[in-house]
Amino acid sequence: MKVEIRNLGVVKQAEIDLRPLTVFVGPNNTGKTWAAYALGGILGEYGWQQYMRAYMSGEIQQTYPPLDAAVQQVLDEGNAQIDMVRFADEYGEAHFNDVACLASDWMREFMGAEWASFDDLEVRVKLEDKKAHFLQSVQGSSIQVKLSFSPSREEALLNVLKERGEPMLYSYTTAEGNVLEKLPARAVKESLVGGALQLLHRIPYPRVSLFPTERTTFIAFTFASLTPGVTEFKIGEMTQQGREIKLLAVPLVHFLRLIQTAFNSGQSRRSEQAKNIPEIQTYIQLAQLLEREILGGRVDFSTPEPDPGRDLFFQPAEGVKLKMSVVSSMVKELSPLVLYLRYLAKLGDWLIIDEPEMNLHPKAQVQLTEFLVMLVNAGLHVLITTHSPYIVDHLENLMKAAKSEDKDVIRDKFYLKQAEAFIPKEQVSVYLFEDGTAKNILDQEGFIEWGTFGDVSEQISQLYFEI
Repeated sequence: MKVEIRNLGVVKQAEIDLRPLTVFVGPNNTGKTWAAYALGGILGEYGWQQYMRAYMSGEIQQTYPPLDAAVQQVLDEGNAQIDMVRFADEYGEAHFNDVACLASDWMREFMGAEWASFDDLEVRVKLEDKKAHFLQSVQGSSIQVKLSFSPSREEALLNVLKERGEPMLYSYTTAEGNVLEKLPARAVKESLVGGALQLLHRIPYPRVSLFPTERTTFIAFTFASLTPGVTEFKIGEMTQQGREIKLLAVPLVHFLRLIQTAFNSGQSRRSEQAKNIPEIQTYIQLAQLLEREILGGRVDFSTPEPDPGRDLFFQPAEGVKLKMSVVSSMVKELSPLVLYLRYLAKLGDWLIIDEPEMNLHPKAQVQLTEFLVMLVNAGLHVLITTHSPYIVDHLENLMKAAKSEDKDVIRDKFYLKQAEAFIPKEQVSVYLFEDGTAKNILDQEGFIEWGTFGDVSEQISQLYFEI
């Protein structure tokens, strides 16, 4: 998937090819984080929610004739069906661009940029050579929406259903007689249109998880004291015991929700899921690898199941337990990733991590580079922003290793000793942000032109000789 961005803060024009592993490098204040967050907002759940709100309120005039016809047919006859593969072929790219067109309306709140202007923001999504894969994924996807006004969802008055492997989306009501006597026309439209567009919107990235740089602060919160007082999380604010606490950006709210969801999850439930879904077991094992090889200890809650009184701790050695408020900066940095993998990760998720090298020793940065590639090879998508030459340099090694015919032999030369840490360059994109644009710096041979780091090293060396 390619995305064109114009007039996003200091980024005046850029075209980015999003691949399973996407890396943004460049000096400070060149737009890396804003570009990453904007992409996550538009292509994630937030963008779809904002679009549906505007669509249902009549703020936009965009129509989808097949969906409009299906809504009317349900109202007239009680059932309808839509060929979602054909619908996606005709309207898939248009849908993402319709969502992107609204971004200028909500980007200020999303970024927490009260004084910034996004009036001239333009974002365009291009499926291009990914179109065939997109349509195949639509065929293999599923969705179910039930509309009910009774406590029991088993007695749904309206069902919207698409099975995996089938092209057709069915919408039908169990209400006898005139549908409008039981259901408002608006409710039928919102369920059917929302279900169909949500299915399309989740194809590239079923879920987007944002890891902002502030994660090292939020992970140190005392969960036992915070959670009971939080009545709800809202976009842009958190309400706690009657007080509104304004947050800087929606990504921070999303991160808090992620951690709170992990806090409320039970290990036993996740283990049960892993019995039927091999990918989940893989993510649990990756969390263990991260703890063992990089953190050198275990991250866990004080009790194994959801408990309002439990808290998060780090165990560097047997019999030693440390609260997050007193652990090293590296543990604070990587603990959220451990929790995400252990409790939440699902196949196809997109992780957007701002500066994953934060607070890490160079060795740990290189280890983490291998680990992030392992996440990609395990079916996750990863986008990072970074200032680390260690990450960029070692990524070249991992792409070169992917060409080797002796992967099982050379893997022992690497830090994690895993052939799963090798990645073909076709799955990687690297962009240098500077001078108001983003330049592709990964060449056909797999070399990364990382002058943004090398120039500084040369200047330092030259200064030594000059003095």
